[in-house]
Amino acid sequence: MIKILKIYLLSILLLVSYQSGLQAAPMNFKGSITSMTTITKGHSSVESSYAMTSKDSLGIKAHHMKGRGYQIKSGGIFHLRKLMRINAINSQTNLWLFTEAGTVSIKRNSKEKRDSYLSPKFQFDYETKRIYGLISHKFLRVGHENFDTSKIEAGFSFYETGYKKTQPWLILKAKNTNSLFTKVEYTPTLRLINNAIFMDAGVTTDGDPSIHFMYTF
Repeated sequence: MIKILKIYLLSILLLVSYQSGLQAAPMNFKGSITSMTTITKGHSSVESSYAMTSKDSLGIKAHHMKGRGYQIKSGGIFHLRKLMRINAINSQTNLWLFTEAGTVSIKRNSKEKRDSYLSPKFQFDYETKRIYGLISHKFLRVGHENFDTSKIEAGFSFYETGYKKTQPWLILKAKNTNSLFTKVEYTPTLRLINNAIFMDAGVTTDGDPSIHFMYTF
């Protein structure tokens, strides 16, 4: 799985030259395609979605999670809906609803079971040209097991830049996944945004690397 994600990331990087002017968001204008990958010690994922309208996109996703003896592999389709956007003079506020459905394999203590899943996720974010914040909660229940994931992110940029210049951000991420984590995971992160490119590189407080890359066509 990790090898596939690395190959996918390299292929995306090779396509950077074919940019289009977009903001870094889970969905952009009608007709755009947003692809992203995440690689951490306990979670790897890859996804791609197509914006059918300015408020709705449809995509596919595969991810792998592990922790406390669990190995979870899942894949399916998802619908992303922009429930709210408030544009102010110097800020933007968004509320998103992700609805994902597919099949999941859960392995623990040499026992494996397969099931289908329906996983809604709410995400609220706020940003200016210098300040950023995000809160999200993803519901994932398989049988009697709870794998919900909660995230909080906050950070700032040292200075404003032009649209075609790289803007660096410092972000602190906090994440917890029920049944997989024994404690909240904190990740200080350097974020780079340039036109259609969005990249996070960080290290958790336990010393594990974390990479997230997104590109919009």
